[in-house]
Amino acid sequence: MKFTLTIATFFIGLFSIAQTFSPQNSGVTSQLNGISFATPSKGMVVGNSGVIRKTSDAGLTWTASNSGTSVDLTAVAFLSSSIYIAVGKTGKIIKTTNAGTSWSTVNSGTTNDLTGIFVYGVNVYVTGSNGTILISTNSGNAWTATNTGISFKLNKIFFVSEFVGYAVGDGATILKTVNGGQVWNFQSSGMNTPSLTDVYFTDANTGVITGSIGGSDESIIFRTTNGGSVWTTDDYSGTTLNSLGFFPDNSTGFAVGGSIAGNTSTIYKTTSQGAGWVLVPTTSSRQLGTCFPANGLGYTCGLDGTILRLATNTAGIEESIDDWSIQISPNPSNGVFTVSSELNTKFSIEVFSVNGERIASIENGNTIDLSACTKGVYFAEIKSGSLTAMRKLVKE
Repeated sequence: MKFTLTIATFFIGLFSIAQTFSPQNSGVTSQLNGISFATPSKGMVVGNSGVIRKTSDAGLTWTASNSGTSVDLTAVAFLSSSIYIAVGKTGKIIKTTNAGTSWSTVNSGTTNDLTGIFVYGVNVYVTGSNGTILISTNSGNAWTATNTGISFKLNKIFFVSEFVGYAVGDGATILKTVNGGQVWNFQSSGMNTPSLTDVYFTDANTGVITGSIGGSDESIIFRTTNGGSVWTTDDYSGTTLNSLGFFPDNSTGFAVGGSIAGNTSTIYKTTSQGAGWVLVPTTSSRQLGTCFPANGLGYTCGLDGTILRLATNTAGIEESIDDWSIQISPNPSNGVFTVSSELNTKFSIEVFSVNGERIASIENGNTIDLSACTKGVYFAEIKSGSLTAMRKLVKE
């Protein structure tokens, strides 16, 4: 028998750490373009050359998922904890119904590059080059194209409700629908040159759009408080902003990107639904995608296989209690822990802080020594062959 115990349920409020984005080991060096989490613990990231990585431990570790394609994948979204849809270049759409164990190709009906995806119930919306918007009303199993009347590339799409949605793209294009995507109408952004890279609405009236100017390290953040009738702008130099994401509380959000010239990351944070933004310190490659599945928990992905993880508490990390009866003793301890099980074997062990920073790595051993670490809570991922367990460690 297997079951999971969510550590956050018992320990949230007891531990608090600085809001920093910590690099995680994705296991690849490919450019990662899109990321999506169905639950705080289970997610997927997609990238160039058909790369897909998945996690079931809140982003602490990532494993391969065979996409069955070598096409660059640009975006991914979930319909449930086991169903995800990914899109990519040349009209590629793939779908998994078993949490990434296998993927199947779905006929998109187009060869245009696909760039963004959004799920609202059983309705799925996809954007792409040449003004492409595809709509599925049956969870991504069949697709129809809708006429947008434009030839600009559309980069991202977001629905506020079953009927009201927005799509943004090159040429400062903003489109709005009020009938579920059947008809799209232009909204004036007040500009005509920026490439608009992402759109997010925190409520029916308040929305934010990121944009970049001519592929340079100059960006703009657009904001509306009246459903897109009027947009205000703020300029941000030295960076290209690529993606937006908000916590479920819809007040705290992040805009991520970085320098094209220097391949460095940039992350801005708002706590006012986009009314103001402050720079968050970060050191990594340029970021392209975001996902924030829980308050205090978030992820970004980007160039060079980079995945960054933000965790302000233990949200998303689960302790698994498995058939092979892993034991940790003593626990709590002064820093030295012994791992044992009914298998009477040695283990491969990785130890993480509560914000996902890898603290230690042990091969073929059963002793964890955290004597040099500060007091607090850590998590150990323990492996033996195909078996894996996650355990909480408390250093006193």
